[in-house]
Amino acid sequence: MNIVIAPPIKETYEKDILSLFPDASISWLEELDEKGRKEALEKADIVLSRNIVGDIRKDEIPLLSRPSMVQTTRTGVDHLDFKKLPENIHLYCNSGGWARGIAESACGMIIALNRCLREQLHDLQQGEFHILGYHQKLLSEQTVLIAGFGGIGQAVAEVLFPFHCRLAAISRRRPKSPLLDKAYTMEELEEAVKEADVLVLALPLTKETEGIISRHILSLMKDDAMIVDVARAHLIEREALLEKVKTCPHFHVAMDVWWEENEAYPRDGDPLLAFPNVIGSAHNAEMSRTAHREALMNALENIRAFMDGKPVKGKVNREEYRR
Repeated sequence: MNIVIAPPIKETYEKDILSLFPDASISWLEELDEKGRKEALEKADIVLSRNIVGDIRKDEIPLLSRPSMVQTTRTGVDHLDFKKLPENIHLYCNSGGWARGIAESACGMIIALNRCLREQLHDLQQGEFHILGYHQKLLSEQTVLIAGFGGIGQAVAEVLFPFHCRLAAISRRRPKSPLLDKAYTMEELEEAVKEADVLVLALPLTKETEGIISRHILSLMKDDAMIVDVARAHLIEREALLEKVKTCPHFHVAMDVWWEENEAYPRDGDPLLAFPNVIGSAHNAEMSRTAHREALMNALENIRAFMDGKPVKGKVNREEYRR
């Protein structure tokens, strides 16, 4: 098979890739001129891309109709304009590629909120030393509902399991795992959130999931519950969440993702962060010294499985993303 490597990673990962695919012909787009890139993509059976936007040029996008697999190294694909991609593209996201770091970040956020660390820090900075009165909790006392039980959701369950919390998960198809005490389908969302002390959002952002955490769903949650969003901010109705945080001081929120990010992020900060029961990070929950290598190897192993006729992960249904 002909495999095209689109991102500029040859210097760092050439040995790994060659050892994993000794039976394939490898083309590195970074070392080819315009004509060579076109010829390589025209012959490609498989293409590895970082996120398609960037390492595949605009005029090269139509050539992605030929490969039997276009594997990205990113997990989310909601940033793509599917109208500009070939109708018959066989696209695979990097399911689980960044899961471990995200799961550990989610766990850390839950503990930080349970121990009311932001409230305590604020008081200490103001010269106030209060031992009591912070409504602190233990994970072992809580029911954690994981919304989305793909690679990230499963990793969250694995990280949380040793804390002896009651683990539940909800997904389009009823999740199955020995780690779970209870499992729901998305049709049972209202029932599930009523029981949750912690709601971890690990869902992809699609037409069906955008705004799924609505004002109504928030009204069903306990006034002292928490939401940890390590997926996409647009899963949540923003104004409804602001109102919930404002009116329920013991309702906690942790956000790794935001409604505006990078250059669009508000210069005076997101309004949600004005409340002491909210913490956040800059959409970097997955980051670590080893994260990039782990994510790349996960994507490459998915390609290897595809070539060997074994089960593969992350097949993207473009209909879920059409606007």
